[in-house]
Amino acid sequence: YERTYADDIGFAFQNKPILKKKLLCAIRLFHEANYRKALKYISELLRECEFDRDTVVVLLFMALCYTNAGYTEDAIKVYYELLKIEPNNARAHSNLGMLLIDCGDFESALKHYNKSIEIKPDNYFAYINRANYYFRINEYDNAVADAKKSLEIKNNGVEAASLLTVIYALTNDDENKKKYYHIAITSGRHPEELNEAIQFYLNENNIAAQEYL
Repeated sequence: YERTYADDIGFAFQNKPILKKKLLCAIRLFHEANYRKALKYISELLRECEFDRDTVVVLLFMALCYTNAGYTEDAIKVYYELLKIEPNNARAHSNLGMLLIDCGDFESALKHYNKSIEIKPDNYFAYINRANYYFRINEYDNAVADAKKSLEIKNNGVEAASLLTVIYALTNDDENKKKYYHIAITSGRHPEELNEAIQFYLNENNIAAQEYL
């Protein structure tokens, strides 16, 4: 787990091996979806933080646990606390944007996505998150631009390829739909799962059109 989450952990608890071990244990529990127990360890660690670098990492995994456990409002509060300490944390801005969209605060979400990309222009997830934001508000041109940018950063980005497949299905662009469908499948997306997503959004689009009429 230390190698898997090396970028997130950084130098947290560098001089305190016992606390570093406890952090890794909490991360293992998070990875195993045992969020309740992970949060117990993380809450205890929060009281032991000596440096900002320790606190930022602990708050990040606390927010991730809250997010995955479905406690969106708690996760948002934690991300804001993290950003008070480290305002230029690109991942925190990007993740916070996702949560704010779930709460319907699209304006604030866009600000955080833009900030994340400003801080780290090669951040694949910031671009795909903003692409999904534009998709949610039916700004397909902007969504396509960001999804394609994310694929320039990571050419096997399954999330970006899947989103582009759906958008081109909705806009009746069969040539591009086939192109990105192939990329999505070869990047790991199961065909049945992608077909279901396409059908879901096509149905949603048809329902919206009928309601408008």
